[in-house]
Parts: sequence; C-alpha cells; structure tokens
Amino acid sequence: MSNTFLKIIAVASVLTAATACTGSVEKGKPSPTAGGGPTSGTSGSAKELPKRPAELKLGGVDACKLLTQAHMAEVKVTEAVPDQLEVSNFGKAPGCMYNNGVKYSYTVILVTNKGVPFWLSGSGNVDAKVVNVAGYGAAQLTFTGTDSVNCAVTVDVAEGQQLYMGYDPTTQKGDTQDQMCSNASKAAELAVETLKTLK
Repeated sequence: MSNTFLKIIAVASVLTAATACTGSVEKGKPSPTAGGGPTSGTSGSAKELPKRPAELKLGGVDACKLLTQAHMAEVKVTEAVPDQLEVSNFGKAPGCMYNNGVKYSYTVILVTNKGVPFWLSGSGNVDAKVVNVAGYGAAQLTFTGTDSVNCAVTVDVAEGQQLYMGYDPTTQKGDTQDQMCSNASKAAELAVETLKTLK
C-alpha cells in the first residue's frame, strides 16, 4: 500500500501544480506567508536569475542518484523510487520520489525542455521568488495566497533546463510555508552538489 499510495499523492501534487500554473487565473496580490522573511539569497521581487557558475546539463542523469545515502539520511528519507513525472505542461521527464514512509516526500524532476525563466514570467497562480541554491539561481514556487500546502524549488542548472525539487507533506502536517520551502531548498542544494560531481 505504501508505495502506491505515495506515488498517487506525489503525482497528484505535481499535477495540481501543473493545473495551477497553466490555467487562466486572474492574478491578484498574494497573501503573505507565515514568517514572511526572505530566505537567504533571495532577491525580493527581482525576477532576474544570476549568471550560472557553470552549465550542469541533465541529460543521462539518474534522478534517484542525486541524493546519496548520506543525503537521504540528512533529509530523513528512506526510499528512492524512480518514475517519469510531469511538471506543468512540459511533458514527462525523468524523476525520483524520495519518501519518508507516508509522512512526506521529496520529488525531483529533471526538466530538459524548459528553463527556470518560465516560472518568473508572472502567469498562472504560482508565486515565484528568485533564490540562491548552491551558487545557482533558482525559483522558489508556492501557490498564490496559500500557506502550508507544499513548496518547490527549481534550479537554473543549464540553458533551457531545470532541476525541480518539491517537498510535499503527505500525512505530516504542521510545517509552516517557510519550513517547507527550507526543506525543498536544502534537498535541491544537496542534489546540485551531487550533480556538480557528475560533470
């Protein structure tokens, strides 16, 4: 039951983000999230990504090897399940779900046909904030006007490519939006550090 249940929850979460990002939604002012303070490396309302220190292309990368055993212990996940997953309308891409039982999961997706600037265009009902992840520009993604749902961080690793890392509490509730975004950012940082060693 555990694997199937988690897979359905994680895929539903990603597909919900897809619908939210591509639907025609009237854009309004987002509600402030709990904590409200910018995370380290944010550039506030700026929508420009910094220059990449190097290109880290995602072709041929195994998404389930981006978090090492030590990394998995650090973010307290016990299982890595490979899958083809989809973010927004980009089409299916190699991905991996890193699970902690039925409490929460991290979902990494290696998108090679659309870059991070997509999220910074201002369309849909996702708030995108520019942050720094392991020296790379990234977009922190939360639903407009929501609090404590989930959070994703997607890293500008190469031209037209992004390393998407989502954090989704499945049954473990109570984290603030800032905590969830911090979790996603930490896992993304670990994944980028591994990616650097593969190139």
